[in-house]
Amino acid sequence: MNVRLERNTDFNQEELPYYARVEIIAATADVGRVYRVPVRVRHHGLKKEFWLELCGFRIQVPHPQQLPSLIISLLRGLVHSRRLPTYVFIARRARSVFPVYTLGSEVFVAAPSGPVFRHVELAKVREYLTDYLHDIGILGEKGLSDKLHVRGIGQGDLGLRRPLFYLKKRQPGQTEFWAPVFPAHNGQCIYAYAADQRREEPIAGGLEVERLRDQVALALLNDGRLHDRFDLRADRLLPPVWEQLARHLDWVGQEVIAGTPIAFYRGPAGLLAMEARPDELRYGLFHGADLEDIRRRVAQDLSRRQEQM
Repeated sequence: MNVRLERNTDFNQEELPYYARVEIIAATADVGRVYRVPVRVRHHGLKKEFWLELCGFRIQVPHPQQLPSLIISLLRGLVHSRRLPTYVFIARRARSVFPVYTLGSEVFVAAPSGPVFRHVELAKVREYLTDYLHDIGILGEKGLSDKLHVRGIGQGDLGLRRPLFYLKKRQPGQTEFWAPVFPAHNGQCIYAYAADQRREEPIAGGLEVERLRDQVALALLNDGRLHDRFDLRADRLLPPVWEQLARHLDWVGQEVIAGTPIAFYRGPAGLLAMEARPDELRYGLFHGADLEDIRRRVAQDLSRRQEQM
């Protein structure tokens, strides 16, 4: 890897004085890729502290010239199977970060003390790692303490990306599917990894949510990992994502199902229901062949979540 500091000449140079230009020479399969990592400064009286984050790991130094060698050392430690992480799992209370890698159709994570957990489903890898971390005491007692949050790795700056929403399949007796959806670095599309490939849809004023869900559902159907396209749903949408999609929907009505208000809409892709989650500032969507089918799916999911509490 080659790393050098570049002066930031934009208006925000007081708080962001440098960029670290990271060029991949031979450490990973992405030879030739270049990342620009923002270097920020924090003032402590007369002293300065320069810091940056790479894949969820922070480097802090008193002098910016110390950064290049530390960046190289950190990134070399993060390379696994000639790849940098695709995601990270973060345990907030434990202040731990666990890199997650994509290799072919599988994702995998190397846990502390050596075990490697891999599966075609990101949800299963998180489940395996969670159980292991509970067993060794990092997450505390099961169901009572910390949990793992997923973040994507930015393709331009190696920073963390919060999911815009998730694509989920949780049907009784079937293998779960769970994939976070992120914005592309250029801001022109959204993407998720499913059925051995990166699946993406161009930004379309909110319609990209339904289009990506349809694309991933078709891929999972063809792969034998989905039996009904309505079993895959978009869940935990951030407010701006839902607000953009809602502009394309017509209100049908509202009902209370299992004590939860559920709003029904009709859009270009057909009927859907929306559950607002004000405590999380997120929105969940349900899809179905007709109103009765959607009601059944909503009731089933609410019951499942109640049993897990």
